[in-house]
Amino acid sequence: MRRCWAVLLSAWLLAMTGCAPGIAQQLCVEFYDVGKADAMLITTPQGKRILIDAATDKEGEKLAQTLEDAGVTRVDIMIITHFDKDHVGGADHFLEQLDVGAVYMPVYEKDSKQYTQFVEALEERPQIAVERMPRATEQTLEVEPGLTLRITSAHQADYGEDEENDFSLAVRMTYGQTSFFFTGDAESARQMELLSEGDVACDVLKVPYHGRYKESSEAFLTACSPKIAFIHDSEDDPADERVLAILAELSAETYCAKDSGLRDVSDNQSVRAEQQP
Repeated sequence: MRRCWAVLLSAWLLAMTGCAPGIAQQLCVEFYDVGKADAMLITTPQGKRILIDAATDKEGEKLAQTLEDAGVTRVDIMIITHFDKDHVGGADHFLEQLDVGAVYMPVYEKDSKQYTQFVEALEERPQIAVERMPRATEQTLEVEPGLTLRITSAHQADYGEDEENDFSLAVRMTYGQTSFFFTGDAESARQMELLSEGDVACDVLKVPYHGRYKESSEAFLTACSPKIAFIHDSEDDPADERVLAILAELSAETYCAKDSGLRDVSDNQSVRAEQQP
């Protein structure tokens, strides 16, 4: 009976949080269905958790509560790629409900309620290590043996009108022979920077800017050539058909948030995708 309950508990934790920690040295990445907003949770083989972006205020609050209800008490690393409300909106809820070890974010500031709530929640928790990444810098984190994060910041201080998307941090994650690339809302200028940095080929790509087509899209997606691609879009704002066509030409398995969330599991040699209800 105890074994039965243990199996049921493990299955429930897997459904809620993406992956029960420490199972067969698996790395799990959960791409949450939060509409046209970004939220991804990485669970490492040793049970560490890394959150990349925190959705909107409403969706982030629900997700933080779901994780807490499932027994998750700590996020070791939180990365906020930039400060648009569909990326930073729920961050204060994670800070308030979970123990967060470190936060990485760009160096600029934003005049918005969501950004202010995030910064205030951080200031109330001085024990959290905060890394504001200046332009044209990178951080390489050896999270655990065989698992590396490389975070790079935007190269420029000014991208012109509606520039904030190009301030997005980019995150490259390598686990054994497998690689993941998280691109925030990078538009053309930032995508070209990422191409100039190299190291963009990946097994799994979080497609930039909710799948919107930009003049750099074909060159960028072709250089990435992912086996699996995920797009944080919505029914009201679906991915551009031109982006989907490029990914199809590259033979990528492409999944969209408007249809469901996605769980990617790496055994350090290969990655499989598990579409979520």
